[in-house]
Amino acid sequence: MATEDQAVKARTARTILLGALFSLVTSSVLLAWGVPFMKTWYYSFAWWSSILALDGLNFRRAGRSPLFDSTPGFFLAAFLSIPIWLVFELFNLRLDNWSYHGLPRSLAVRWPGYALAFATVVPALIELEAFVRGFFAKREGIMRPRHLTAAFLNLSSAAGIFCLILPLLFPRLFFPLVWLGFFFLLEPVNCRAGRPSLFRELEAGRATRTLSWMAAGLAAGILWEIFNFWAGSHWEYAIPHLGFGRVFQMPILGYGGFIPFALEIEAMLAALAGVSAAAMPSRALRTVFFGGLIAFDLACFYLIDVFSLAR
Repeated sequence: MATEDQAVKARTARTILLGALFSLVTSSVLLAWGVPFMKTWYYSFAWWSSILALDGLNFRRAGRSPLFDSTPGFFLAAFLSIPIWLVFELFNLRLDNWSYHGLPRSLAVRWPGYALAFATVVPALIELEAFVRGFFAKREGIMRPRHLTAAFLNLSSAAGIFCLILPLLFPRLFFPLVWLGFFFLLEPVNCRAGRPSLFRELEAGRATRTLSWMAAGLAAGILWEIFNFWAGSHWEYAIPHLGFGRVFQMPILGYGGFIPFALEIEAMLAALAGVSAAAMPSRALRTVFFGGLIAFDLACFYLIDVFSLAR
């Protein structure tokens, strides 16, 4: 029975892989032909096609993948991806490091577009991390186990707070620290709460997940910029001091920021998923949690329209 179930999953994964590759190629061809619909929606088509293709590849390589391991968990990650990314949009209201161009005029089209695009962030990193993890499996023995003291965890939390406050106070000088702060702030919280934690992995002398998340961040960053560069609906950067040497829209030094950003996403996802799991047993708490996140999303969409949307 288990073998039969695995065979069904394998056929399904192959279908998903082929369908996703067909979607990616087709959407790229339509974009090259200048089809207006695809100019607006290319970024979301390209990313969701890539995510599903990666999931199919992951299953064919390892017999498991994020989507097939837990379909509800995969879609929960996509749902949580929206508010996780929107936290950075709130910081951008102060930093003013990017703005959106060529988006649909209709709010009824634009806001679902925000949701579809922002929902790709976490699934993309999860799939890429799963894809590259095997390449780092031999790195498990490069570190010695080290005990994480309470003082170290407290220092990390303090560093995270400073990394998030300084950009708000002095945005032109300290804006890069936003891409470090949540990792230092939330990893100690996840450690103490018994959630998945890269700090715990490093404490045990295991480096595979940390290295694979870092590699996934860089790979995702390159794909983000490629897809964004060719899309009609896209973002543009206005980065002080470091805005030189652009590759696609991103200044060359900015690609380094995708590496700690991926570590932040891992920490933020673990924290938010932990809260979600705690809320699940209670219908009232589930309603408050998911309703609150949706309200947060909509409020942030409005703020993006007001402050980050080019007119």
